[in-house]
Amino acid sequence: MRVATGKVVDGTVKLDGLQLVDGTEVFVLVREQEEDVRLSAEERAELEAGIAEADRGDMLTGEEFFSRLRRYG
Repeated sequence: MRVATGKVVDGTVKLDGLQLVDGTEVFVLVREQEEDVRLSAEERAELEAGIAEADRGDMLTGEEFFSRLRRYG
């Protein structure tokens, strides 16, 4: 799994610096531009701990993540 950013241009998602083969399945998460994200001290600590885990390579593969996510419907 990879993370990419981009913008919608004429109704099509244009990714920055990433070429995908036609038919590639993607998951799109849209950032709300008008909402501020405010984290409590506890939420920020949890986020920072998660980032540290990822930096160490202590994480799920994309396949494992989606497998677990499917359990919740």
